[in-house]
Amino acid sequence: MLSDLISRTVKQAVVLSPFEMFNERIKLTFILGLAMAAPIVFWQAWSFVVPGLLKKERTWIPWLAISSMLLFGLGAWAAYGYVVPLVVHVLEQFLVPGVTTQIRLSSLLEFTYNLAIACGLLMQMPMVALLLTAIGLVTPQFLLKQWRGAIVVIFIVTAAITPGDVVSAQIIMGIPMAALYFVSVGLSYFVYRRRQQQDKREGWS
Repeated sequence: MLSDLISRTVKQAVVLSPFEMFNERIKLTFILGLAMAAPIVFWQAWSFVVPGLLKKERTWIPWLAISSMLLFGLGAWAAYGYVVPLVVHVLEQFLVPGVTTQIRLSSLLEFTYNLAIACGLLMQMPMVALLLTAIGLVTPQFLLKQWRGAIVVIFIVTAAITPGDVVSAQIIMGIPMAALYFVSVGLSYFVYRRRQQQDKREGWS
């Protein structure tokens, strides 16, 4: 994985101490192990809290949590395979003739971890919209009315995590996130309709 990341981005990285490579391998192994253990940890936590939940909550909370984990993993994968190489390529355009770069391995990995977390959190947008709609804090109509402000915020956030020129960074990264916002609105509409139908059935009963 380290060799693949280096080949995708800087082509060649340097280490500045005898133990740096060993330490980074240990850190990467720990992170990957934590990611693989997350479903087991979730299952244990779910087994502990499920006796105190209502029947309705037992139905939708596991699916919400599993979807959230899958979306976070998808965002982290997108950062690894798409965002990090894109940002590194954009930043290389600022080099001038006569300037060479030597990227430290630990700095490259820390940068990758940070972007993976950022993209994973951004991918939670549909789950946040779904949850807020389910508990009645927002409606799809409200989210749709706020689409202009949401697009501005999305491009500000993508500009912060993908520095560079507008075309190669903000637009390439911002357009998928904007599409994800409208997917979130669609999920919100679906949950809102379900809530309305359920309220009607309960009113009739």
